[in-house]
Amino acid sequence: MTAIASPEMFSGLSCLSGVESAKYALVSAALCLCGMGAQAAPDEAQLKTLMQAMLFEDVVDVLCDEGTEMSEDFVEAGYGVPKPMWDKMLNRLYDEKVMAQAFHEEMGEALGDADLTPMISFYETDLGQKIARLELETRKAMSDEATQEVANDAWSALDPEAERAQLIEDYVQVNDLVEMNVVGAMNSDIAYYQGLWSAGFESESGMGDSEILNAIWASEPEVRADVSEWVYGFSTMAYETLSDEEFEAYIDFGRTEAGQKLNHALFSSFDAVYEHVSRGLGAGTAKLMQEFDGEQL
Repeated sequence: MTAIASPEMFSGLSCLSGVESAKYALVSAALCLCGMGAQAAPDEAQLKTLMQAMLFEDVVDVLCDEGTEMSEDFVEAGYGVPKPMWDKMLNRLYDEKVMAQAFHEEMGEALGDADLTPMISFYETDLGQKIARLELETRKAMSDEATQEVANDAWSALDPEAERAQLIEDYVQVNDLVEMNVVGAMNSDIAYYQGLWSAGFESESGMGDSEILNAIWASEPEVRADVSEWVYGFSTMAYETLSDEEFEAYIDFGRTEAGQKLNHALFSSFDAVYEHVSRGLGAGTAKLMQEFDGEQL
């Protein structure tokens, strides 16, 4: 599942608020993602089959587990809000069922009337199932910073001219993993601050909306570097046990019309969910800080 690449989210927070490495936040209160009306949609049974084959429910569980750990980041930032309150907010806002439904709706909208048969056919093969499981397990493992370092070192140790390094590069380029993840991360940063502003947050330094937006986008080179490191490390670790022939078959699927449509649908759905959620998390953060008279971000 190529759209669950870098977990770096709210990247601009590191320069504006001190919250470091806040992972993808998936807030159920912000996931009221209704359909857009008369747009074409894929067959519901086929969509369910595809998402089951891609282990979407398991992915959602991993993301929710990551989300509950965010309270530690907020506490370390020293905003004056007690940890139990962060825990309460995150535990209330994270809901596996709501999140799974949100992804289902967004995937259906993004796929439109696309033929899901070749996508299902690939992911129901032994290779497709092996890949889905490898990606899931690697995502779980790379929630740990030490494992991320191991993965990054493994990529760095590869000879750029080696067949495996070339396959990883092809995979990243075919699926446009770095660019799409950078855009998603930056948009989520902006949505987070929109949530803060909507709840009455005012910058202690007097920065206005435009200044904060400029500060977020000024961090783009750093975000790109972090995303790139994560993507290549993830790809090195996740597909290590695939043979070159198996890895090439996966890349070839990504080049097909079905593979490209699925990849774009994944990023579209993740970005839509994360933008809604980031905005909700920003609003929740502002309200807690106001309630406890916490320090300004």
